[in-house]
Amino acid sequence: MPGSSPIGNAGVYKFGLVPGDGVNKEDLLEQITNVDPWDTPWTSQAPKVACQHVYHQWLKDTLGTVDTTGAVEGADYSYDSTSTPAREFNVTMILRQDIGVSETQRAVNAAGFKDAYAYEIQKAVKRLAIKLEKIAFAALTTATGASGTSRVMRGFQYFLTTNTAYAGSGDATHDGMLSSQDFNDMLNTIYTAGGNPEQVYVSPKIKRQISAFTLTQQNRNIAAVDKRLVSAIDFYDSDFGLIQVVLDRWVPESANATTATASATATGGQLFFLQRNMNRLAWLRPMAHQLVGKRGDSVAGIVVGEVTLEVLNEKAEGRILSSNNKSAVT
Repeated sequence: MPGSSPIGNAGVYKFGLVPGDGVNKEDLLEQITNVDPWDTPWTSQAPKVACQHVYHQWLKDTLGTVDTTGAVEGADYSYDSTSTPAREFNVTMILRQDIGVSETQRAVNAAGFKDAYAYEIQKAVKRLAIKLEKIAFAALTTATGASGTSRVMRGFQYFLTTNTAYAGSGDATHDGMLSSQDFNDMLNTIYTAGGNPEQVYVSPKIKRQISAFTLTQQNRNIAAVDKRLVSAIDFYDSDFGLIQVVLDRWVPESANATTATASATATGGQLFFLQRNMNRLAWLRPMAHQLVGKRGDSVAGIVVGEVTLEVLNEKAEGRILSSNNKSAVT
């Protein structure tokens, strides 16, 4: 039968089936696939400004209590005391990734990139972007630093202390189930304090809880581009305006996986209600690559930046703490 009787060992088994064995060249795709997430929703949209010192300060003030009393006709002068602006501060934090590649590797014909050193720069930038996003929402122990000790900047968890509440029946040591009332109560509290947040940053599990609120008519999708679905953005239509619900994988999430009504001894889940013009990234040194130079038979460099978080007045924002991972529906 034609095609069933080989003339002998005349194929790839002779000339090389396994890469590196025989004369046949390897078949390696000119592409590197990396699906590790590096999206940074808050950092990417945050306003950027410059600072000039590692100890960065700004001022905040209040109007004080305003009464409904009128003045007496012809009354003598009497000084009305007012509040004095107060200083707030944060320290800059150095974000750095050291990279290095041997000259041999740079000369090798590699797949997926032309220069291994340039490829390492790209990875370093992405890693530092993730680090900055995580720092902004993390519960870090802030430190002004010292000789030989790194500075640690304050994040949102440090600043947002006036307008806070626990989810559902949660407390300082137990998680509770988030409800639409919790959500609306926080918006009410912030509005009373003078704030108008446009966004709430949530983890994936909390995002599912918001989608499962019993007042489902308050959730709707708005096309980012008319007549063409580019990206669907979730908004919560509240008594205090449309609130954008921003899904952010780096926002703290509870470690528990209990039922919706159970109270677990985990308190990590949080929601951050933010007003965009109140928060900025102040850069002492913008993120950049610096070539260290030749180190023997290798080339070395760093990607480095120095930045801090400005929260101009935390009373305009708020947090819901101790939110469970389970909702009443999902």
